[in-house]
Amino acid sequence: MAVRIRLSRFGRLHRPFFRVVACDKRVHREGIANEILGTYDPLLGEKALTVDTEALKAWVARGAHISSALISLLKHFKYEVPTIGAGAKKAAAKAAAAKPTKDGKKFVPATRRSKRAHAAKLKAAAKAAAAAAVPAAAEAAPQA
Repeated sequence: MAVRIRLSRFGRLHRPFFRVVACDKRVHREGIANEILGTYDPLLGEKALTVDTEALKAWVARGAHISSALISLLKHFKYEVPTIGAGAKKAAAKAAAAKPTKDGKKFVPATRRSKRAHAAKLKAAAKAAAAAAVPAAAEAAPQA
């Protein structure tokens, strides 16, 4: 079961209210949650987000993933965002492996248009070399 920690919307029209829930990622937005971890009321000021950080860390330790929207909310309200155990190590290794080149540019694969232009240049160069080789071969051949 893949668990995702995300926001679940409640409240009425034009009065949003969200719960921070841990639920199976295949369940729809207002579906049944495994556990309610906190609340978020965007209409309040400073006290808009309340989260049980110990329960959040416990779910993350068991392999739950936090949604990107919730991560940005946690950072905005200055909560500590727990990192995923094995997943964080893999992501860090992948980020370290994808270092940019020395000049700061990243590798961009060639487009179909650039490949065709390059093939046309090679073909023209081969034709020019063949045309230059024909008269040279005629001069080198013995005259009868």
